[in-house]
Amino acid sequence: MEIGLIYSSKDPKQAKTCDFVKRFVREHGILARIVESEQPVKVPTITLDGCTIVGSAQPNADGKGGVGKFPSTKEIAKALEKSIWCL
Repeated sequence: MEIGLIYSSKDPKQAKTCDFVKRFVREHGILARIVESEQPVKVPTITLDGCTIVGSAQPNADGKGGVGKFPSTKEIAKALEKSIWCL
């Protein structure tokens, strides 16, 4: 499994989000390759095997991508757990 992280390292909140994902994967014993991409984004994006599970590229209710809200660590954990159990 591959988990992608797109985030801005200049934003401390986004860097903490990245650290949370890495720690979550390690603490839950998830066998995954984490691919980081530092870009000037307003909201971090987390992908699982190329599919966005959290972030700005996630489709809105109308099915179009847009700038999402900043995800909480609780929302990230829930999305990771749900996606991992669906594999």
